[in-house]
Amino acid sequence: MKRILAIIIALAAFFTAALGQQKDTLRILAIGNSFSQDAVEQYLWELFDAAGIPVVIGNMYIGGCTLERHFKNTVTGKADYAYRKIVGGEKTNREGTALKDALSDEPWDYVSFQQASGVSGEYETFEPYLSALRAYVRRRVPADAKFLWHQTWAYSADATHKEFPRYGCDQMKMYKAIVAASKQVVKNHKFGIIPSGTAIQNARASSMGDVFNRDGYHLELTHGRYTAACTWFEAISGVNVVGNPYHPSTISEETAAICQKAAHAACRRPFK
Repeated sequence: MKRILAIIIALAAFFTAALGQQKDTLRILAIGNSFSQDAVEQYLWELFDAAGIPVVIGNMYIGGCTLERHFKNTVTGKADYAYRKIVGGEKTNREGTALKDALSDEPWDYVSFQQASGVSGEYETFEPYLSALRAYVRRRVPADAKFLWHQTWAYSADATHKEFPRYGCDQMKMYKAIVAASKQVVKNHKFGIIPSGTAIQNARASSMGDVFNRDGYHLELTHGRYTAACTWFEAISGVNVVGNPYHPSTISEETAAICQKAAHAACRRPFK
């Protein structure tokens, strides 16, 4: 009898510890496209790990996906996402996933939304899709889950992207349009903000210059993606990313410091 009681007590302690650890783990899901891939699939888990914060990261990926397409997928239930998930530093990829399945996969603490890059500075393209998508997600996540807006970045000054002429092929004009649209989202939906666009613009104003894209619009694979990851880390954790010991081995301490400071400044002043 004593042995059985000891086993019961041990099991109770185990499950209590497991639940406690589960509660302390942050769970972040991005509903996005290649720009969320740039931001959360490399380096973000490592930044949290270096800070001693357990995290699970999910990214619902469709290349170039607009809010309109995300919304239509909620109506049809179409399973055309690649569900990328990072647990314990290991990434898995589940093709052919429906949004509802990813939403029920974890008790998400944070869910982010974003627009396709080419129309990210045109708020009129956001609605009514963002409102409907938000309502759909709200019904399928914990009541205390927080919603975030991923403010994406302007293209490089020499970009040849087909959507760049919407902004007169002017990087600063595109950035200001993205900021204005992001402000509208925050005002109308009360979302938190992840100011990746401002962080990249800050970094471009450093001694490094306009070298944060690999093709004019996607982020450069090392310092570009690292800057975005630093922004996500601080915006969600509330912990100053400056001084975080992690950076990829492909960049120097000096470059890492520029990226971290650009992200920190953006989190302090997300629209400037």
